[in-house]
This record gives sequence, structure tokens and C-alpha cells, in this order.
Amino acid sequence: TRCRYQGKRQRGADLVEPFNVQDEDRIEPGMVLVIDPENPGKLRIADDDYDRTVAGIVSGANGISPGLSMSHQGTQADGTLPVALTGRLFALADADYGAIQPGDLLTTSRTPGHVMKVTDYSRAHGSIIGKAMTALDEGRGYVLVLVSLQ
Repeated sequence: TRCRYQGKRQRGADLVEPFNVQDEDRIEPGMVLVIDPENPGKLRIADDDYDRTVAGIVSGANGISPGLSMSHQGTQADGTLPVALTGRLFALADADYGAIQPGDLLTTSRTPGHVMKVTDYSRAHGSIIGKAMTALDEGRGYVLVLVSLQ
């Protein structure tokens, strides 16, 4: 993969698929991605809140390598970046939209590549990436996420 992995790595507990991503040089482990409607089969960095095209989180953040990878080389179901579709991994989060506590539902935020706490449940259907397993009281940082697209 081309993600910027640093230091010692531990094997994660996420299931990933490799995807091609728009603006790949801007991608960091932990970023939340959405379906790119202009490029079939590709993803792009999430940059809007409650985005119903949410697809997954780039694996490899906070010292944890992808757990299990599924791919089909030479087809449209192939790519270069490991994107978690289920499991546990760290995601970039922005608590400026509300403090995040374990158990909170998470969705895309206007901060590019970051998740935020769901506060408007009327907009959340179809835009949930998973549940927080750790807290983030303020600012930006990593949150452990149990990925479960809804």
C-alpha cells in the first residue's frame, strides 16, 4: 500500500479492501472516505457532514496495520489504499462539533477526512460510519471506531 505507515506496527482488527482514491497524495491513515460519483469504483476524502455516500476509513492510523485484506487483482475491485469496511480501527475525529464519548454514533464532518458525533438523528440515516469506542473531548485527534456502515 502507499499509505504513510510509521514506526512499529501492530496487526489490526479491521477488514479492508483496496480502493483507488481521488487525490491519493493527500490521503492519511484514519481518514474517512466517501464514494466518488465522478469516478466509478473510486473513493474520495469526505468533506461534508452527514454524507450518505460514506464508504469506509483508511486503515493504518495510530500504529495499527490493517487486519485482513480482501482483493481481486486486475478487476475494478482492486486498488492501492486499504479501506476498512468493518472492524475496529482509529479514525481522525473532530470534537468541535460535539464531544465524542464511547457508544456515540459517528458520521462524516465538514472537516476533510474526519468523523464527528451524530447530533442530528433526522439526517443520520445512511450516513453512519460506526460507533466510537474511545472519547475525544475537544479539538481533533484519533478515536477508536467500531466500523459498521448504516
